[in-house]
Amino acid sequence: MLQMFHVTKQYTRDARALDDVSLRLDKAEFVFLAGPSGAGKSTLLKLLFAAEQPTKGQIIVGGLNVHRIRRASVPFLRRNIGVVFQDFKLLPRRSVFDNVAFSLEVLGTPTRDIRLRVTRMLRLVGLGDKMHLVPTRLSGGEQQRVAIARALVNEPQVLLADEPTGNLDPERTFAIMRLLEDANTRGTTVLVATHDPLVMQAFKKRVVTLRDGRVVGDTG
Repeated sequence: MLQMFHVTKQYTRDARALDDVSLRLDKAEFVFLAGPSGAGKSTLLKLLFAAEQPTKGQIIVGGLNVHRIRRASVPFLRRNIGVVFQDFKLLPRRSVFDNVAFSLEVLGTPTRDIRLRVTRMLRLVGLGDKMHLVPTRLSGGEQQRVAIARALVNEPQVLLADEPTGNLDPERTFAIMRLLEDANTRGTTVLVATHDPLVMQAFKKRVVTLRDGRVVGDTG
C-alpha cells in the first residue's frame, strides 16, 4: 500500500530532513512513526501526501508513483488519503459540520448521505453538540477532533496522522486512538506520527523510529 525506496529530502546542501529512507506498509497495517522533534516525521508524511517531492528515491502510494504523477493527478491520489495535520488546516469561516462535510462534497456524495455520515462522525469524536459553531469558537483540542473527523469521514484507504493526540487529555487521547484502530479494522492503512510513549505502549503496533532523518528502528 505504501512504499518508499531510498528516499532523501534535502532542503539545503547541508540540511537533510530525510536521508536514504526505505519503508513498506502493507494494506490495513497500523504503524507508529516515532522519533524526537526534528527527526523527519512530518516531512515523511508530506512526501506520502505529495505535499512535497523527494530529492531522491521513489514513493508508491496505492500503486501510484508519487514522484511521477502529473500535478493534475494529485487530487485523485489524495481522494483516497485522509490526513490529520498538526496545524489542523480548518476553514475558519465554515461551521464544524461544513469542515467535515467538505471532503465528501468534493467526492460528489449525496446530500442525505453527507448529513448522516458527518453527524455520526462528529458524535463519535464528542462534538455532536458543536457542529454548527465555527472553529474559532472551539478549543485547540476540539479543533483537533474536527480535523480527525474530517480525515475519517470518507473512510479513506490510507490515513496519515501527524501527532493526532498532541493537544488532548488522556481520556480523549485513547478515545481518538480507538477511532483510528476501528478505521484500521475496517481496512484503512494507518500511519501515526507521535512522540508519546504512553500511546505506543498502550496500543501494541509496529513502531518505525526516525532519528536525524534516518530509520534507526523498526519493531513489532
